[in-house]
Amino acid sequence: MITKKLFKGTFNHAGVTYELYTHAVTPELAFYNFITQLHKKTKVPKRALMFWFDGSRDNYYIREEVERDETKDRT
Repeated sequence: MITKKLFKGTFNHAGVTYELYTHAVTPELAFYNFITQLHKKTKVPKRALMFWFDGSRDNYYIREEVERDETKDRT
């Protein structure tokens, strides 16, 4: 069974910082999920966002979040 991980993406678009979360199998798939979320928030076409966040500039960061297990926290 393939398990999805929680990813946090921080994107700087036109001087505005967006902190987004998504579940995905790989960081690459998380990136595409973040592009879709940004498209919905900014109404900028996905193609333009893909060009803006193509990796040539230091304007986004994606990392895997560690999910807490709520059942272990209860003692």
